[in-house]
Amino acid sequence: MSAILDAFDRAVRQFPPPPDMKARARALLGCSDWSGSFTPHLTNNYLVKGVLNCGELSMIYGPSNTGKTFLAIDLAQAVEAGRPWFGRRVRQGRVLYCSLEGGGGFVNRCVAAGASFWALRAGVTLTGPRADTAPLIEVPQHLGGLHGRFALIVVDTLARAMGHADENAAADIADLIRNCDTLRAATGAHVVAIHHSGKDVGRGARGHSALRTALDAEIVLACDDDGVIGATLAKARDGATGARLAFRLRQVELGVDEDGDPVTSCVVAPENAAASHPQEPGKAGRVALEALDALIAASGPSDGVTLDAWRDAAIAAGVSGASERPAQRAGFHKARQQLEALGLVEVEGQFVGRARP
Repeated sequence: MSAILDAFDRAVRQFPPPPDMKARARALLGCSDWSGSFTPHLTNNYLVKGVLNCGELSMIYGPSNTGKTFLAIDLAQAVEAGRPWFGRRVRQGRVLYCSLEGGGGFVNRCVAAGASFWALRAGVTLTGPRADTAPLIEVPQHLGGLHGRFALIVVDTLARAMGHADENAAADIADLIRNCDTLRAATGAHVVAIHHSGKDVGRGARGHSALRTALDAEIVLACDDDGVIGATLAKARDGATGARLAFRLRQVELGVDEDGDPVTSCVVAPENAAASHPQEPGKAGRVALEALDALIAASGPSDGVTLDAWRDAAIAAGVSGASERPAQRAGFHKARQQLEALGLVEVEGQFVGRARP
C-alpha cells in the first residue's frame, strides 16, 4: 500500500498546479509533503540537553525567595561559557540578560557568580502599542554582529515586561506572547521569562492560563525544609517531563561596606547527582533501560549497541502499548528522551550505552 501511495504522490508532483490557483494556495501546496517519505531528524536542537531547546519560549517560576534570579544567572553563565549545566550538555552562545527590576542586587549577584554576559539594566515593555520589542531586537542583532550569535535572552521579570497591561487578561497575555515570539524569531535566541507563583502555589504561575499554553518549557521552583531548592521540568513540548535539578544558595562575601560590615550575595550550589534527578524513570523508561542492558550483556567486548537495535528490542519488550509501528516508535522516543534527561544513557552518533559515572 505504501508503494502505491508513494507512486501516487510522485505522479501528482509531475503535474503543475492549474493556472487559476491562487498565490496563497500555490505557497501552501509547496509546503505539502507526503509523510511516507519522511526520515527522522536525529540532530538534537538543544540549548540545555533534556531541558531547553534553541529558539523556544520558556518560563522559570516559583514563590518568592526560591532563587529564581540566581538560577537564571547560573543558566546564563553556562550558556555564555558553553559549560555543562547540572551535568547536562549546553550549546554555547551569547546571552542578553534583561534585568528589568534594576537595583544593585543584580550587579552583586552577577559579581558573586563570576558572570560574564551582556546585561541590559533598563525598563523594557513587551506589551501595548508602544512596546519596546523592535528596539530590543536591535540590541542582540548589533552585538551579535560584533561578538557572535545570541542563544539566550532572559526577561527578568515577566511582570515588569507587562508594563501597564494585565497579566490576568487573555488579550494582554496574547500580546506579550506575540512580542516574545517576534523577539525569538528575529534573533534565533531562546527566550526565558522569570515569573512568580500565584497565591495558590499549587495552581501554577501567576496570570492567565494562556501563558502556560504558549510555553515550550516550564521550570517550577520549590524549596524544602532543609533549604534544598528543586527545579522541576513541568512542561516540555517535545520531550519528557519530570527532570529535576536540585541546588542550594551558598552565601558569598563580596567585600565590606562603608561601616566595615560584610556585603554578601549568593551563588547556585548544585546538590549531588542523586538529588538532582528523579530516582527512577517511568514504566516505559524502565522497559527501555532493561532492553538496553540485555543488549549490552549479549554484545561482544568490542561491539556497540546501535540505536536501531535498542529501539527494536524495546518495542519488542513492550515499551509502548500501541499496536501501530509509528506509535510504538514514538513511545520509544519519549522513553529514550527521559533516560537521556535523567543521565542514565548516552548516545553518540548511532550508538548508545549506559552513561559513564
